[in-house]
Amino acid sequence: RLSGVMMGILSSEMEPQDALEELKHIPRYDFTDFVQLVSAKETYVWQASQNALPYHIVVIDCGLKYNILRLLNRFGCLTTVVPSSTKAEEILALKPDGILISPGPGDPARLVNIEETVRKLLGKEPMMGICLGHQIIARALGADTFKLKFGHRGGNHPVRDLETGRVHITAQNHGYAVDADSVKGGLEVSHINLNDDTVEGLSHRELPIISIQYHAEGSPGPQDNTYLFHRFLELVARFKAKS
Repeated sequence: RLSGVMMGILSSEMEPQDALEELKHIPRYDFTDFVQLVSAKETYVWQASQNALPYHIVVIDCGLKYNILRLLNRFGCLTTVVPSSTKAEEILALKPDGILISPGPGDPARLVNIEETVRKLLGKEPMMGICLGHQIIARALGADTFKLKFGHRGGNHPVRDLETGRVHITAQNHGYAVDADSVKGGLEVSHINLNDDTVEGLSHRELPIISIQYHAEGSPGPQDNTYLFHRFLELVARFKAKS
């Protein structure tokens, strides 16, 4: 409780002192780039909806959950998933109508290459970030992130949408958060966690960008937070109408 989350080791065979010595040599969680271990190795297309809208969404896979693709499919989108190492020029060559940066594991400060890719994509197409994707967008626009003393895990986390005032019950699974005092570059806080006032969402005052820290695809209730996908697709529609 005093030191916050710490690394540990479990063993039924090692003596405590041997386990502590082994623990010293295990790579620390916050020094490891886990995204490269879990991201797709090749680009692939998720099955198109029979009631397809004329929207093509490219998802940058940082540790993607398939329910994000299922929801985009349900809303009528054709979805292409690309590895996290994909360059901005390659993503734009796919002619997306929108770009989504997925959730994933680890410290966002380790993902400088993805951050640079996202920075090059800002303003080119509407963009949505979820969890790690939210943190990457924030960092791409100059904000800082920090490690929470205790991560937010599981369901039943109350989050207020500052646009509507409504409180949503959310599913969460993250150990890092965006520093509210560092938010800049046109971003503003759109959602807050009512347990500890940490940032749970961002929007941009000029660019078509929204992001959330929690998992709208995680189904804390049947359809509790899918409204955010509707909000993203509304940005896509408005951007498409202007172009």
